[in-house]
Amino acid sequence: MSGLKTVLMVGGYLAISIFMLHLLSIEALAADSSGDWRPIFDLVMRWVNFFILSFLLVKFSRSPIKNFLKGKKEDIARDIEELEADKKQMLREIDESRKQIENSKERLSQLKKTIIAQGEKNKIKIIEDAEQESKILLESAKQKIESRIADAREVLKAELVDDAIALAMKKLPEIITDQDNQKFIDAFIKSAASN
Repeated sequence: MSGLKTVLMVGGYLAISIFMLHLLSIEALAADSSGDWRPIFDLVMRWVNFFILSFLLVKFSRSPIKNFLKGKKEDIARDIEELEADKKQMLREIDESRKQIENSKERLSQLKKTIIAQGEKNKIKIIEDAEQESKILLESAKQKIESRIADAREVLKAELVDDAIALAMKKLPEIITDQDNQKFIDAFIKSAASN
């Protein structure tokens, strides 16, 4: 409906403009006798055409231009609101990232403390295990040394006995006489008889 109204208004203004031009041209034809009226007439008609054109442009393009500018204003306002919302969202994400970084630093610090504490416990356990193992190794070494010393004593005793017997066998026949031999035999028989 408003489109039909606009067309009718434009048509009316054009009809009035054409009618005005027609009236002015009749007067111009009537005044054909004078020769210097033409430049003034052309100037006046240019101004009339300019005012008519300006009036028509202002009359019919004002609301479309207003609507266009209003639409652009709304579009720009909507874009600004979207950008503000995006900015707020980005700021929230930055704050969340900062909080996560702080939490990560705290967790890292706590994890570092936990690892150090576990390392200290492991260090103490390793030292205790090493001490225990060294005690066991020392005991084992002592037992081996004592065993070897005992074996060496036995070997030494056996060698001393063998050497003593060999020496006795060498020297006894020279020292023991037949009487001594008889005494040994008698003592052996008495001890065998008493048992």
